[in-house]
Amino acid sequence: MLKTLKLLSLCMLVITFSCSKENNLIDNQAIIISSDGTQQVMYQIGIADTKDKLYHGFMGKTEIPDNYGLLFDINLVPKDMDIAFWMKDTLISLDILFLDENGKIFYIYENAIPNDTTPIYPPKRPRAVLEINSGQVNQYGIKIGDILKTGFLGNQ
Repeated sequence: MLKTLKLLSLCMLVITFSCSKENNLIDNQAIIISSDGTQQVMYQIGIADTKDKLYHGFMGKTEIPDNYGLLFDINLVPKDMDIAFWMKDTLISLDILFLDENGKIFYIYENAIPNDTTPIYPPKRPRAVLEINSGQVNQYGIKIGDILKTGFLGNQ
């Protein structure tokens, strides 16, 4: 009986570990669903979840893969600070999606100009921001009101 319990415990540990690895994979995926639920676009994402990653973003990159994005955790920024993005040292044009706490897109800035130091201010504080290749908002018909679903936001 004790041997069976030990074996069962080991199996549960392996299952738990396997599930957590699977969840990590899911956390690196996101899907944008149109507000009417008819269209979906899948993205692989990196997560800027440290101040260093938040500060550097796509700086210095000469290209990023199609359907890849970088999701910025705005909770790292003190609540009393304004949120603004810029393109300093960013060598490629980007579309920038500003998201509320539910993953709903409330502001879109398209075709941000490489190396431009003009601040890009959203109309309100976002929970997260997704940067993707320039032109993909237009290509996929991404609009205000669409939802980004991802494990990071807990809305998958």
